[in-house]
Order: sequence, then C-alpha cells, then structure tokens
Amino acid sequence: MNELQHFMLMNTKIAEHVLKSRIDTIKSWSRKSYRIPGLIFILFLILKNPFISCTNPNSSFYNKILNDFDTTSYFIALDIKSPYYKGRTIIENNNLYMYLHKSKGFDKEKYINFMKSTLMHHRTLKIEDKDIVMQKFIKVDVVESVIFNTNQGSDNFIAKYFNGTVLNFGVTEKEQNAIINQLFFWDIPAKIEKLTGELIIG
Repeated sequence: MNELQHFMLMNTKIAEHVLKSRIDTIKSWSRKSYRIPGLIFILFLILKNPFISCTNPNSSFYNKILNDFDTTSYFIALDIKSPYYKGRTIIENNNLYMYLHKSKGFDKEKYINFMKSTLMHHRTLKIEDKDIVMQKFIKVDVVESVIFNTNQGSDNFIAKYFNGTVLNFGVTEKEQNAIINQLFFWDIPAKIEKLTGELIIG
C-alpha cells in the first residue's frame, strides 16, 4: 500500500467515524424528543386529580339546588341566548327541569348532569324567544343599589336585604331578581317559601 492509498483509507475511516457520531447524536436527540412529551404526559396524569377536585368547588351547592323539584324550588341564575335576547336570567329549578324534559327529553339524572356541567363551565343555554315567558325565565336587570350593596360583601349584603333568612318588606321585584342573581353567584340558595310567598335563603 502506497502513501496515497494509506491517506485515502485514513480519510475514509475518519469520515465513517464522523458520520457514525452524527447518527448517534441524532438518535440521542430523537430519544430525548420522545422522552420529553412522555414526561409531560406522566406529570399531567400525576397532577390531574388535584386540579379536577379544585375546579369543582361548587359541587355541593349545585347538588342541593338541582335536586330540588318542589313546586317552589331553588332559583338558578344563568345566561340564556335567544334570537332576540341574550343575557342573565333566573328560573326556579323545577321549571327549568320541566323545560329541558320537554325540549330535550332529559330525565332527572341527565338534567342534573347537564345543568351541573353548564353552570360549572359558565355556558350559555340556547332557547327560543317564546320559551322565555312560557317557561318562566325571568330577566335580570342591572340595579345600581344592588351593585353598590354587593361591593360591601356577602355578610353586609344579607344584613341589608334580609331579616334573618327572609327578604325585607318593600324590596321591588327588579331588586329581588338582582338579589337572587347575586346570591347565586355567592353559592347562597334562595327560593320562594311555599306558605308565605316570601323569598328565603338557606
């Protein structure tokens, strides 16, 4: 083997070594690129349950109001959307159940699951305009005095409008609707007392 052949052989070996080194590097990067998403996925599974439990703080409140199917049941506050109205409304739980039972065929179990998901994720319920009045949806107006008292906190709010658990005499209908809406936001159940016809909380 002459000098030129020896030189070419050495260059070939060096080139092969460099190529092998680059291939190994690429394989290593590839393994890491697969490993990172895998680690992220495992981390997600570990942290999943605590996050889910923390995102459902109102579960007991919703269970209470959504399982009340009395003739005067707890009020639910929710956003609705119809061709001519979009905004906040309140409606008694039993009336809402009857509406979704007729329109969607829900039994009580499906109704509770559907509404719990709707309320927890702040979804809007789509309805027809004729159903607003027929199904007893009540539009909630913005009442400045209620907003002012809301800013004083829930304890002061209740002390302002309620004598114990009963709504004070002289509160207007618009105020009452806005009060019910705000109570719902604070997870405070409210309903019309069957015998007296007065709004009560608790």
